[in-house]
Amino acid sequence: MLAPLSRWTGAVAVATLWTTVAAGMALTDLRFLDSRPISYLGTDDRTVVLFRVGLLVAAGLLAAFSFFLRSTFSATPSFLVASLVGLVGQVVAAVVPLSGAGAASAVHTAGGLVLGISLPVLMWRFAAGLPRGGWRDTAYRLCWLEVAACVAGVLLSRAGRATIAEIVPALGFHLWIGIVTARSSGVARGSTVPSLTRGG
Repeated sequence: MLAPLSRWTGAVAVATLWTTVAAGMALTDLRFLDSRPISYLGTDDRTVVLFRVGLLVAAGLLAAFSFFLRSTFSATPSFLVASLVGLVGQVVAAVVPLSGAGAASAVHTAGGLVLGISLPVLMWRFAAGLPRGGWRDTAYRLCWLEVAACVAGVLLSRAGRATIAEIVPALGFHLWIGIVTARSSGVARGSTVPSLTRGG
């Protein structure tokens, strides 16, 4: 009963993040090409609760999704570790405000960096645990796409476009979630295991 529900936790997490971020941007003057990061929503009285709840709910859903993928695809333990470490970073970024006193800003930034670095790492470890074949090749291509998205994010950030710099890597990760979710349906039915051994 739980497995079919867990399959969709990643997609629900993505929907939660985009809904809360879009709502926060609508309530403030934050724009896609802004010089301020999305974390600005956690410093505005109008959106701070929305920002925190969105990140925390999504973190819980993505943790469930990670355990589901670990079970469904027999992913390596390092995949689960990378995913959970990244989600700890997400929780830290949610509860420690960017504009907080003392070391709060540095702690928030560190949490965001841990989350960002974890994305290509967990995708790499996921791909590494798959049997040789077309699906494994696709997983590696998605990993390299995320690496490219992270590099683009760094360049955009240096160009003073902090908002879109955070969105681009997120898009790559959310694409991965969608594709893996779709693939997991076939694995659950037992239809993809033979194709993996044939290169599919």
